[in-house]
Amino acid sequence: MRAERKKIYRKVLYLSIPAIISNLLYTSHIIADTVMLGRYGEADISLSALGFGTLLLFMFFPVVSGIGIGTVAIISRRWGEKKYLDARKVATDSMMTMMALSIPISIIGFFLGPLLIGVLGAEGAVLHEGSRYIRAVFAFYPFNLVILSYHSFLRASGNTRTPMYVDLVTNVYNIGMNYVLIFGKFGFPEMGVLGAGVATGTAFLLGAVIYMFIHWSGGLRCAPYFKVRRKIGWDNIKKLFRIGIPAGLDMGMWTFSFLLLTPMIYHFGSIGYSAHQIGFRAESIAYMPAIGFGIAATTLAGQYLGAKKPKKAVEAVMASTKMVIVMMAIIGAVMIIFSGWIARTFTSENDIIELAALYIFMMGFTEPALGAFFTMIGGLRGAGYTKVPMVVNFAGLVVTRFGLGYLLAFPFGMGLKGIWLAMVIETFGRAVVIYLVFRKGKWKHVNV
Repeated sequence: MRAERKKIYRKVLYLSIPAIISNLLYTSHIIADTVMLGRYGEADISLSALGFGTLLLFMFFPVVSGIGIGTVAIISRRWGEKKYLDARKVATDSMMTMMALSIPISIIGFFLGPLLIGVLGAEGAVLHEGSRYIRAVFAFYPFNLVILSYHSFLRASGNTRTPMYVDLVTNVYNIGMNYVLIFGKFGFPEMGVLGAGVATGTAFLLGAVIYMFIHWSGGLRCAPYFKVRRKIGWDNIKKLFRIGIPAGLDMGMWTFSFLLLTPMIYHFGSIGYSAHQIGFRAESIAYMPAIGFGIAATTLAGQYLGAKKPKKAVEAVMASTKMVIVMMAIIGAVMIIFSGWIARTFTSENDIIELAALYIFMMGFTEPALGAFFTMIGGLRGAGYTKVPMVVNFAGLVVTRFGLGYLLAFPFGMGLKGIWLAMVIETFGRAVVIYLVFRKGKWKHVNV
């Protein structure tokens, strides 16, 4: 029994460590954007423009992430059932769906993006710079979905190393191009915020090219069919949407929460909003172990359920949860103790540093609860049990976080501190609720 548990823990680490590194690399380009733009021109304008541009990307993320979650749930089941050809058929139908979605999203983002961030409160120089960033990124958006698609296929089949290597190449490229294009080095023009957008967009292109090269060289064990003529798998696509729509709405609660909070935060000026952006960027690094262990929980829950081993599915998710709580507690302590130093790495403007340090300090206390939430909800998604988590996130992120944030910020007069305190309280509450949902066990009986 003990040997079996050790085997599960090793599997969790085998999947989660490359996923953590991969996500750290993916996040690093956003961090690089923030650090470099925090030292370019008027930092509050550059960082606010980046914040609005990133927010628009988040607006579309739930649509594609829902399909990605559905893809992982179905392929991991087929992999656990040892139906490898069926898994590849799902990958093919998923890729077709992603590509069909990418074109309208790219067009909407490119042409309507400036209007949308204007509605959210961007104006003047922030609106101008944010619009340039958006157009540069969305011009390359379909290539981003190629990357996300291959990430889903490979992780569902238990391969988290290839995505890590691809992310390593693309993010090293992105960071280098950020420096070159933002500041105008090595003969390139100084492009500022636009340069950050061009670097990010072309990194999407590079990643897609790398994946296609690996695919055609036969280096992927779970990949879509491109050469074989076959009918569209409408049954697979229906399943993708049946699982993916609630999952997408679930992920959308994060974005919708940002949308609701943005006007409130921006009410306190560009300095307050820039501080929030820096704090969020810093915290996004802390998310990476949670996301990595969540990916392991998602993959193993799906594979064990496919193999008709529900007890092992529970053990895998709980093993992921125990490990992530320890790791996130350490990260949270670092955030609490070194909050000022962390904030200072992003900008040299003292007003922004003071507020950003407060955000980082407060969020440091939530990290263990956040980690547990990510792994348990990852297990539910791997099982294809996505409707209840959607409701939980709606009640927490939208209703509680916004309502309590507004109450503390304005009637109670706490300002930004009130919004951030509401985020702390809500994170703990949501982690407790998702644990109760997981323990109830209905997710083990979902058919995929």
